[in-house]
Amino acid sequence: MSIATIAFSRKDAKQPSSRTLKKVLAAMDRDGAVAFANLFPLPLLRRLRAEIARRHSSGELRARGLVRDIAGRYAAVVPFEGPFLEPAFYANPALRAMLAALLGEDYRISSLETVIAMPGAYRQHQHIDAPIRFDRSVAGRKVRFKGRLPELPPYAVTLCVPLCGMTEENGPTAIWPGSHRLALRARPPGEREIARKFPVERMTGAFGRSFFFDYRTFHGGMPNLTAEPRPVLMFVFTRSWFRDPNTADVFPRLAISERSLARVPARHRELFLLAPAARRALWEKR
Repeated sequence: MSIATIAFSRKDAKQPSSRTLKKVLAAMDRDGAVAFANLFPLPLLRRLRAEIARRHSSGELRARGLVRDIAGRYAAVVPFEGPFLEPAFYANPALRAMLAALLGEDYRISSLETVIAMPGAYRQHQHIDAPIRFDRSVAGRKVRFKGRLPELPPYAVTLCVPLCGMTEENGPTAIWPGSHRLALRARPPGEREIARKFPVERMTGAFGRSFFFDYRTFHGGMPNLTAEPRPVLMFVFTRSWFRDPNTADVFPRLAISERSLARVPARHRELFLLAPAARRALWEKR
């Protein structure tokens, strides 16, 4: 069964119906992923694309990027300014309703990155984004989490927003639907087991298609066989208590200035509580 794609009606875009939210929850429970045909308006996506293209062409993103190469790709934290500061991007009603249903009303923005697959980028290894089992260390002894980890609801979700049409040639994200149920076993599954048990789906589609995937869902980027860079946005949302260990050494992992934060409507400001700008200094120099 292929990953479900949800197209929002005008009414749903303003306030998703309970039926639509149930479809999202069911798809995420079954596949660990769900796609959207028109979550964001195309004019907004074009502005986001133009901003990323400008920063990429100037070399700014590469210079400020995270210190790693991902199979011919690079990742960079994107600051919330310009078109990224528009509520239609980070807090449109459909997005807020779905994330509240998945992560609870007090969910937070964890990070916003762009991942740009350069021409010639090769196949990325199959992986999940945060291999956490919630085990504890007590008196030097590991104590296993007693609950059934595969049955836990999502604690972190990535929204992937391609900034171009995605084809088989330009490096779509490959997802193994249903694989989130095996990710937190005491002995994590290998790539062969995932490939044997779950059919792969490449997230191709026209410009404007986006998709969620659970942090525990196995995925990986495919080769970019074209002569053009392939940019996507990776927008991570978490439950209020979760901290992503993969970004523990990235500062700031949520980049928004005090001036930009002051422009965020009060009803949305709690989304940015993990940003340094949301915290005041406890000890000031005199």
